[in-house]
Amino acid sequence: MNKKFLIGTFTLNTCPNVTEIISKNMDYVIIDREHGPHDFNNANILNKIIKKNCLSLIRVSHLNRIEIQKCLELDPDGILIPQISSYSDAKKALSYSFFSPKGTRGLSPYTCGFDYNHHNSDNKKKIINKKIFLGLLIEGVEGLAALNKICSDFNKEISLIYFGLYDFTSSLGLKPDWKDSRVKKAVKKIVDVCKKKNIKVGSIARDLKEISFLKKMGINFICYQNDTGIIHEAFSQIQNKR
Repeated sequence: MNKKFLIGTFTLNTCPNVTEIISKNMDYVIIDREHGPHDFNNANILNKIIKKNCLSLIRVSHLNRIEIQKCLELDPDGILIPQISSYSDAKKALSYSFFSPKGTRGLSPYTCGFDYNHHNSDNKKKIINKKIFLGLLIEGVEGLAALNKICSDFNKEISLIYFGLYDFTSSLGLKPDWKDSRVKKAVKKIVDVCKKKNIKVGSIARDLKEISFLKKMGINFICYQNDTGIIHEAFSQIQNKR
């Protein structure tokens, strides 16, 4: 996608119909295996629905070779990998996500990305390596300290650097408040590093006003709450009218 700003959400619900409605109104939807109840069968079904309408991503449950491999074999447009707390973590994430020579990802040609057959596998690997959308969720003080080196060394492979507001501010000893000048200053550093390397920067907007705020800050991959939060918000507004 070449849009200047992408707006989407995480999906924790497992209903195909709800997910389809959401995907028709977003630039991307992230199937959340870190915090959601999705097993691989359910993630496979939702991924196929989302891909028809927008960018389909999976947040893997943790930084693990087999977990990453199994998520990628569902053939999403890309993945987000959490728990990146060091340069070493980032290096592992890339290694697990790409086929040789970029990485060490395992191969079975009898999967969705290879159209379930072994023919022309070498060329398919090159295509997959080239098109994958890879996002890293940077966490902790050590992860933030390594960000510049991560972006400098891996900018050709990384599509997105995502940081969660709550974990991010906690690592700084601050409250999760976008209006705090210290938070703004820290965010600006992240945006500047990523912008120089043409890497998208992502974080969460908890209300519509925060979407505008994040845009002004230069964050161009905006996650609006998650689907369960949006559904709760909608029904709460109805409840308040009773």
